Amino acid sequence: MPGLLAFHAHPDDEVTSTGGTLARYAAAGEQVVVVTATDGAEGEVHNYDNPDEVKARLADVRAEEIADALRILGVRHHEWLGYRDSGMMGEPSNDHPECFWQADFNEATARLIRYIRMYQPEVMTIYDPFGGYGHPDHINVHRVGLAAHHHALDFARFPLEDDEEPWQPRKLYWSVWPRSRVRAMAELRFDSGLIDESQRKRMQEGGHPDEDVSAWISVEQHYGVKEQAWRAHRSQIPEDWFFFQVPPEQRPKVFGAEAFLRVDSRGLVCHDPEDDLFAGLR
Repeated sequence: MPGLLAFHAHPDDEVTSTGGTLARYAAAGEQVVVVTATDGAEGEVHNYDNPDEVKARLADVRAEEIADALRILGVRHHEWLGYRDSGMMGEPSNDHPECFWQADFNEATARLIRYIRMYQPEVMTIYDPFGGYGHPDHINVHRVGLAAHHHALDFARFPLEDDEEPWQPRKLYWSVWPRSRVRAMAELRFDSGLIDESQRKRMQEGGHPDEDVSAWISVEQHYGVKEQAWRAHRSQIPEDWFFFQVPPEQRPKVFGAEAFLRVDSRGLVCHDPEDDLFAGLR
């Protein structure tokens, strides 16, 4: 059953980047698949009275959290790529032999291609080349996701397994943060006294230019579900998280559209801006 495959770096990224979109398409009856590259073992620990104890078993805790978050979003299919969290760029954890940053590129690509062939999505989402904010695992999601999308039919490099069928997704998108949202958040935080004028000015050119966005997916009616799923990632999302510094009554508007930049459409006729990731396919 074709549908959507969203490739993400850590538990909680699926909500932040694409949570409303996942909920929207799951509610519409589409097959929605999330593939998570790493276990999230290098994450922070919030909202627990025993953070040291939780940190020691954080990978298991985050597995429980993402299961709860995906249930809230209505996503029934979740797979792990099987790597350890690499931590922030420049940290010693980048050198861990089992982390995603140290993964053999062809092996990681082959693992993702197996899920592409298993679920046969029409549409895939990954991150931009900077991984949104320069995290090594996010950068690798871009690199591995791009390779898997483009080489899913490359049987010389990635032979078909006995139970596999050839499959090539038709559309590939980067999930992006539009500049208008970054500016709106800056203004709201500045007006609330949470950032100063210099910080507000620095944020004016953040995010992707709105004119480069290919698809604006309306998810305002799913914002409540998205926030519930965010909060399911209890260890990662503090009560004073900067997204939650946006006044509650304004959050559905500020986060009411998720933005994507289309980078491949396999010969489809697409007209920007799209309001549906499946535009041109149905």
